[in-house]
Amino acid sequence: MKKAFTLIELIFAIVIIGVLASFAIPKFSGLSDNAKISAELSTAASVQVALDSCHGEWIINEGSFTCGGSIESSDLNEYGYPKDGELGSSDSTPLDAILKNASAIAWERDSTNSNEYRGPASNSATGTSKCKTGKPCKGKYWDYNSTSGTFTLTE
Repeated sequence: MKKAFTLIELIFAIVIIGVLASFAIPKFSGLSDNAKISAELSTAASVQVALDSCHGEWIINEGSFTCGGSIESSDLNEYGYPKDGELGSSDSTPLDAILKNASAIAWERDSTNSNEYRGPASNSATGTSKCKTGKPCKGKYWDYNSTSGTFTLTE
């Protein structure tokens, strides 16, 4: 009786594993990019929820209230969204009242419209560069308009 594998059986097993790996590796190669895109979309949704929460409190409350722990009702514009100067401590960190790390993301006020803010859709060093329509990646930006309360991806 035979107690060991022959060389042909071992080579055959290695070939089968190689063929299976050739199908599996492409399936897993895009997972990190998909995870980054999902995280960025989730963060954008959270920002929109925070802005809508301020707007909702503004609609419901007639008196004073605090939105997000740091934005007073007097800091909201006539549409119920945070005023231009109240979203952050300066033009270089305009959304730090909404985003904890806005200063690290390089948000800026739009030079042509002071009601709009722009921030990168993907981290320039670690973000995804595989651009898909409607998905954040390097080179795209999130735009916030404080008049309408919209937070959108700029293609």
